Amino acid sequence: MKEQKITKMEFLLTLNDKIIVQRFFNVIGYRHENRNSIEIYQLVNQIRDIVIHDSKMKTVVYMLENQDLIQSNPEVMKTSMTEGPEKFNIYVKVNEKTICHRQFDAKLFPPKVRYTVDVRPHIKNILASLTDIFSADNLTFEYLGLTTNV
Repeated sequence: MKEQKITKMEFLLTLNDKIIVQRFFNVIGYRHENRNSIEIYQLVNQIRDIVIHDSKMKTVVYMLENQDLIQSNPEVMKTSMTEGPEKFNIYVKVNEKTICHRQFDAKLFPPKVRYTVDVRPHIKNILASLTDIFSADNLTFEYLGLTTNV
């Protein structure tokens, strides 16, 4: 049996420079060119969508639980109480080098929600999907007649 090389990778979700979740995982048979596949692009978009959806649901719960306070003081919902931008960042790294990065606005959500993001229920599926994509040998590198740089 042929021994395949194991590559150490990292999944990281941050709010600005603050780490929300950081997980290291191993990929057997890592393929460097897969970083440009349509599948990795779609997976990172799905991760972003999970964070946004969970944050929306937490916002609804927060608003329902605090509706009296919000009605008497609408400033409670003001999401830009902090100075400067706040961004969620999704990183996929190999050997400490970022090979995939997605950023989106965190100030869409109240501070109580954006500072308590929890993706732990999804982390197992995220890491399994990343492992599958980076070790796959038949991914898509063409979209609408354009080929990604491999």
